[in-house]
Amino acid sequence: MTETTDAYIIEEYRKAFRRLAGSGVIDMDRHLRRHFNFQIHRLEDLVTALDGEIPLNRQSQFFLNLITKGSGEKTIGSASIPIRRNTLFAIPRRMVHGSKYWPGDCAGYILGFNLEFFLSGTFPSHLLANKNLFRHASRHYLLLTSPQTRQLVRQYETLIDEYHHQRLHKNESLVLKVLELVIACDRLFTEAIPFPPMNQRSDTLDQFDDLIRKHHNSERSVAFYARSLHMHPNHLNAIVRRSTGLTAKATIMGFILSEARHLLCSTSMSIKEIAAQLGFDDPDQLSALFRRHFHVSPRQFKRGSLCS
Repeated sequence: MTETTDAYIIEEYRKAFRRLAGSGVIDMDRHLRRHFNFQIHRLEDLVTALDGEIPLNRQSQFFLNLITKGSGEKTIGSASIPIRRNTLFAIPRRMVHGSKYWPGDCAGYILGFNLEFFLSGTFPSHLLANKNLFRHASRHYLLLTSPQTRQLVRQYETLIDEYHHQRLHKNESLVLKVLELVIACDRLFTEAIPFPPMNQRSDTLDQFDDLIRKHHNSERSVAFYARSLHMHPNHLNAIVRRSTGLTAKATIMGFILSEARHLLCSTSMSIKEIAAQLGFDDPDQLSALFRRHFHVSPRQFKRGSLCS
């Protein structure tokens, strides 16, 4: 693990965001001048440096963000989620996300890490795939009780303390402390949402997610995906709803919206070309989808603040 200071990392983000403002979803893997495997910040430091706004971006890091004070709005995929105190956000790698914090005090923690971070220790990184909170189709936020928040604050503070001191076996200790935090957050998500048995949920959701990625531009019906998974559509819908709070149909359309949003904001493709790539027979169908979910047309979406 390469030692990198908080100030340096925050400055790298600030420069990239300012340089690429208005260019759509920012791929941080391409635009950061230096790559790092781990970062942890106090939310207030990051928000101050970035003038209260983190534009839409994606990166090959997992993020666990805890809000202990403040308000605003966070975008994850195609969803807009209010930022409020005692909110925990779990963002999978390469998921489009961004934040706007309203003026006023805010506090909390931003933790980011990639799979290479775990290679510096002895943790088998593939076990992250079994965690509820980092599944692409899972719910990505949770409102916590005050005792739950206090427990996580203690763990974040322990991480910050370890990160800022030179101690024997520091890297291994950081890996273990991040794992402890991931397990604690995963338990909170699992206890808050009634998940099906792990083996059924893991296999079904993983396969469903893979099928959507492969066939989203040609297949939209829940029946198609249920047949591919050898189950009744109602059974698939029940598994997805219990795990994510969304219907199977909403999950399919949410993925399509996320892809449309990414193409619209990050490429020079025309709306007609995007609609064709996503399997719409008519660009008006894509426009209707945007109006239904975002209350603006794709063209207005691209010109407005939703792409900035």
